[in-house]
Order: sequence, then structure tokens, then C-alpha cells
Amino acid sequence: MARPDRPIALVTDGSRGIGAATSLRLASAGFRVAVNYFSNRSAADEVVARIEADGGSAFALRGDVRDEQQAARMIEQAAVDGRLDVLVCNAAAAAFTPTPVSALSWSDFRTKVTDELAGAYILAQRALALMEKQGQGNIVFVSSTAADGPPSHGMTAHGTAKAALNTFARFLACEAGPLGVRVNVVAPGFVRTEASAHMPQAVQQQLADRAPLGRVAEADDVARAITMLVGDDARFVTGAVVPIDGGTSVSRM
Repeated sequence: MARPDRPIALVTDGSRGIGAATSLRLASAGFRVAVNYFSNRSAADEVVARIEADGGSAFALRGDVRDEQQAARMIEQAAVDGRLDVLVCNAAAAAFTPTPVSALSWSDFRTKVTDELAGAYILAQRALALMEKQGQGNIVFVSSTAADGPPSHGMTAHGTAKAALNTFARFLACEAGPLGVRVNVVAPGFVRTEASAHMPQAVQQQLADRAPLGRVAEADDVARAITMLVGDDARFVTGAVVPIDGGTSVSRM
């Protein structure tokens, strides 16, 4: 199949929340987007339909990012004519329930940390191999401000997993830079999505009050940052971990 004129982007868990917003933003920026999903095909098809209705190009792509064979196949299917320009590792590879260490089993802790890295490692490894041949490309990981310290009780497993992801990204940036590939991280705090809809409005308001910018993040705020990082305006940015939290992480108020 001949490569289309548009550059190619793969967004994992691209059918909802931050992933859906990122798929839409990248499509608006001219990318052909592979919208990854795990179980909800209709949600992925809806994102594809919205992109195409706006004149963009996209297709749904099923796969479990934690599975080595599926992850490798996803890269192959997303790449048109063996080319991939952007990989956004957004999928939350391991669900978790906030649990204090005193009640957290080693098995649950290990699963959270290893699944987090499994959901990024094979995809990044395979994408980097393609991007090296091209002499250019961008990889962005979606992390969390929890990597820098606990935002609330019971977040040890989640914060440790995201800290490991940040460290992996920094090492990968050093290896990828000489190949012409940039690697960056966005680290949101609380983001208002369907997954966080259960958060009481009073708590959301407290979080908004703590942010110097005076509100909580929307999924599109994160998507805009990702789109910026993969664009030419950020061409000399690599190895960065960019907090998307309205200034909460730097404020002592």
C-alpha cells in the first residue's frame, strides 16, 4: 500500500478521554491517526468518524499494549509502507485501586509497575526501529504528576509505576536522539474525563482552587501539549517531562 501524504501517528487507547482528544488533535494537525482500542470498538469507530467528518484520516486498530505479540503487530499495522512518525503511549496498562502499602500485596504492586512498563516498552522499541530507518520521529508517553510524590493516600503503586515510566523515557531519549528521534513525557494531574466523572464536584473545585490557573485540566489540554511536543515548534525538545496541571505542582499555596 502506498504511503498517504499525511504523516502517521499511533495513539494507544485512542478511543476515549485523553487518547480520543489526542487522536482528534493530531488529525487536525494533518496526521493520519491509528486509533488503538482494546475492547470498545464502537468508541474507536466514533472517534474515526469524527475525524473523517472533519476531513481528516484515521482508522481503528485493536490490540492489548501489554502483550508483546499484539504490541508488535500494532506497530506493523499502524505503519503505512513501513513508516511511523508519531507514537503516543497513552494506554493505562494496569487498573489500580488506591491502597496503602500496609494492605497492598506484592503481587498487585508488581503487576501495576510491570504492566505500566510493558504497555510502553515493546511499542517504543518497535517504533524506534522504524523511526531510526526514517531518521526522524516522535514518541510521547502519558505519565502523571503522581510520579513526583503522592497526591493522596494509597497511590504508591501508581506513583512508582509512573516514576519508572518517566525514567525509562529519559534513558530512551538519550539513545534515540542521535537517531533523529525525540522522546518526551506529558504528566497530567487530575483530568476531567469520563473515567474521572465519579469525582465529587466539591473535590474537583478544591483541585481547581489549588491550581494557579484556577481550574482542573480537560482532556484537550493534554492533547494540545502532546500535539505541540510532536510538532516542529518543539524540534529541540527531548527528554522533557512536562506537567499538565495548571501550575499545581509548582505552587505552595
